[in-house]
Amino acid sequence: MIDANSVKKIAVKLGADLCGIAPVERFNRAPVGFRPTDIYTDAKSVVVVAKKFPEGPFLSKSPIPYTVASIIVIRNVINLICTLCCQLEQEDGVLAVPVPSEPYEYWDEEKREGKGLLSLRHAGYMAGLGILGRNTLLTNATFGNRIALGAVLLNKSLEPDDLANYDFCSAECQICIKNCPAGALNGKSVNQKLCREKCEGRTKKGETIYLCNNCRKLCPNGKGFNKKQLMEKN
Repeated sequence: MIDANSVKKIAVKLGADLCGIAPVERFNRAPVGFRPTDIYTDAKSVVVVAKKFPEGPFLSKSPIPYTVASIIVIRNVINLICTLCCQLEQEDGVLAVPVPSEPYEYWDEEKREGKGLLSLRHAGYMAGLGILGRNTLLTNATFGNRIALGAVLLNKSLEPDDLANYDFCSAECQICIKNCPAGALNGKSVNQKLCREKCEGRTKKGETIYLCNNCRKLCPNGKGFNKKQLMEKN
C-alpha cells in the first residue's frame, strides 16, 4: 500500500535531497492551464523533489562551472522523477506523471517569457519545501536556494506536508534587487526578458552559458540557515 512515507523513502533512495507532498487543492488559485489537473486530470497529489547544487561553482570567476552544474543537476532531477514514476507504478492502480522544469510549452517571444507545465517553485512552496524570497527563488531552510526542482503527479491522495513556517527576507534587505544587473527584480516577480538579456550568453564557439547568478549567489540566506539560526527557528 503506497503512502506518503513510502513515496519519500523511494525518492530519497533515488537521490532526492528533499521531498514534499501537496494535495492538488492547494493549487486552486494557480492560473488556469497551469494547475496539476490541467496536466493530468486524475491527479490527486503533487510530489515535489529537489536536488542540491554544489557550492563551488558559485565561487568561480568563470561562468562555465555554474553552467555545467546547472545542466547536470537539472538533468539528474529529470532522471529522478522519471525513475520515481516507474517505481511508484509498480503499485497496483498507481499512475504517475513526471513534471520537469523544462522544456516549455508556453512561450511569449515578445516578452521572452516562458512558463513550465507547473510552476515548480510554487509547487515546492505548496509541498512545504521552502518559501519564496524577493529573488522569486524557492529557498529551503537547509539548502537555501541551491536546489533544482521536479515534480510527479499521482492519482492517489497522500498525506500532505505542512507549509514552511519560517521567513528569510528581512524587511530592509534589498540585496538581490540592487545587485541584479538587468534590473529585472522588483521583490515580487522577475522580468524574464530583462533577466535573459543579462544572464544568458554564448561562448565564442556558440555554446550556451549562464553569465549571471547574483540572485542566488548574493542572497544572505542563499545557503540556508546556519546552525545557530536553525536552533533559533526551532
